[in-house]
Amino acid sequence: MINISVRLLQAFCALEESRQFTAAAKRCNVTQSAFSQMIGRLEDQVGMRLFDRDTRSVRLTAEGALFSTKAHAILDHIARALSEMHDYANKRQGRLALAMVPSLAGSWAPSLLDQYRGQFPGIALEISDTYSERCLQLLRENKVEFAVTAQPGNTGEFLTRTLFEERFYLVCAKQHAPKPSGQIALREVRGLPIINLVHTEGIRAVSAGQMHQLRPLLRTAGAHDVGIEVEHAATLAGLVAQGLGCSVVPQSMTNHFKLPGVVLLPMSRAALRRPIFLVRRHWDSVTPAAAAFIDLMTANPPSGTFAAK
Repeated sequence: MINISVRLLQAFCALEESRQFTAAAKRCNVTQSAFSQMIGRLEDQVGMRLFDRDTRSVRLTAEGALFSTKAHAILDHIARALSEMHDYANKRQGRLALAMVPSLAGSWAPSLLDQYRGQFPGIALEISDTYSERCLQLLRENKVEFAVTAQPGNTGEFLTRTLFEERFYLVCAKQHAPKPSGQIALREVRGLPIINLVHTEGIRAVSAGQMHQLRPLLRTAGAHDVGIEVEHAATLAGLVAQGLGCSVVPQSMTNHFKLPGVVLLPMSRAALRRPIFLVRRHWDSVTPAAAAFIDLMTANPPSGTFAAK
């Protein structure tokens, strides 16, 4: 089986260019005797004479001229591959695909992505902004490198760590507000008319040190489900502003509710908070592009959030 090394190809090109064994051997940092043996091994591997030589000159044979084209192409290809891998390792080129829940993708991610693009303009970015369950499915399907979700991954499939915790807010029209300002305890949602997001069932909240689904937690606290369910935060904000009900939303979603007549009351951290998780696949190594973005997220949590307990 033919097994021609890069070093033999480099020796061939050195002799082709210098036309002298002494000069070519010096260029390859070997003795002339060792260099002659390298050319001999190459010709044995190829199965034909590549150089005509006498005491005064070295010339390519016709077969050597044909081989020269192939040898240079192979070495150029290897050089390009190594250069591309070097750029990849140094984050000068590559691709980063991630999934993130929409509330964070629209409020927190833009500034991070702006910083990231400034540092690594050659990295192509693909962001899937979707609800937590779909984020995990994209990760499962190997379509993203990691996910930032409000739902922890299955420990059998994924590695999960908490990035930070964010506060929840009661959002309501003024006539529904239990008080004009200040923090809200969970018990104060009793009797309030609650409008839910479709994916509220998937929102996890920490209360009294335990993880709960938000919707059953509000029901247990005595909130009244008015039977209206919407998919988008902007729609929910319009309904709240109209006085059709209240809702409890995470901090990252509150920009939608800064509307005339709408009151935003923070839930106390002890009452309710939402952990945000970084999830990636078991056993997968982290690419340089992904590692840089994860470092950026870790160093720049959203303002007003809490470090994970």
